Amino acid sequence: MNLDNVFYFKKIVDALYPNEERPAVDIQSVVAEVRENIKSLSNDDFSEVIISCFIPDLYFGMGKREKLFTKLTELMVGEWWRRMGGTYRLPTKKSGTEDVELKYNVTSIVCDAKVFRLGRSQKAPNVKDFLKLASVALWIKNLEESGANHVIGGLVTYSSLHEWESDSEVYEECTNRDTPVVMIPYEVMALLLKYKDRVAISQLLKLWNYADNRVSTSRNKKNYWDYITGFLCGLLSISKEEYLSEMKDYHRRILLAVAEYRRIVQNSVDSIIAAVRKDLDRFTDIEEMKEYVANEIVKRDNATALDYLKHIDDFRYYRDQN
Repeated sequence: MNLDNVFYFKKIVDALYPNEERPAVDIQSVVAEVRENIKSLSNDDFSEVIISCFIPDLYFGMGKREKLFTKLTELMVGEWWRRMGGTYRLPTKKSGTEDVELKYNVTSIVCDAKVFRLGRSQKAPNVKDFLKLASVALWIKNLEESGANHVIGGLVTYSSLHEWESDSEVYEECTNRDTPVVMIPYEVMALLLKYKDRVAISQLLKLWNYADNRVSTSRNKKNYWDYITGFLCGLLSISKEEYLSEMKDYHRRILLAVAEYRRIVQNSVDSIIAAVRKDLDRFTDIEEMKEYVANEIVKRDNATALDYLKHIDDFRYYRDQN
């Protein structure tokens, strides 16, 4: 794995935001610039960018860096579709709409591009946070009412390292005939790009034709993936064994990227340990050191409560009572 590809978006974000204190950038301008620059990557390099897409764990939750990284992920999905032979639109509306509109002639798909931290506390996301069929149905309705393309369904892109281990409501949601939504992990997108010369988008779009393909609504994980795998094997003219072998190789490469992301977190831990030890080296009196350590532990373990006390003192008063 080329680390320039693994950290392609991270390098862009970190250059603009070395820390969260930097002024906010114009996200639309950054996205527009990256939209042009990313075209210069080969398909092989771009595929490594796709399968290595994780929010760096040390980014502040909902901070400036995470927000920009998320927008670049949406751009990445659009660029994948462009390379497949379609076009795309990135809505500028902040909420209540799809992340990306994937277009091919007069047909559209509304896409929700998911990107997660590797160190998140759950194996898989909450289903309701991952997919809301009512929201997808509304996006489809709004897009069709705008007089644009015919919208055939939704697409959710995500990392398979955050996949559900067993049967789940998410597979039931993704086999709903009224609102067809396909969920595809990033390595499957990379595989489609690898074999793009065998893929006619008009044929790929038939994946969303749940009625004709006799897709049954089910919570069963195996049923969902049997359908997706069978369809893609036919589309790409490869056997199931070849498909699984490709997936196994992508998973090996993804874990190489994970090791690099993990190294960043471990280096941060090691750096803090070294700094603490250096700080303690200045003490020559054991009682003084104990007092210092006790104070630091109190501040650490009571950080939230201390913030509450500060906010009460700073904000909850009447001027006429001073």
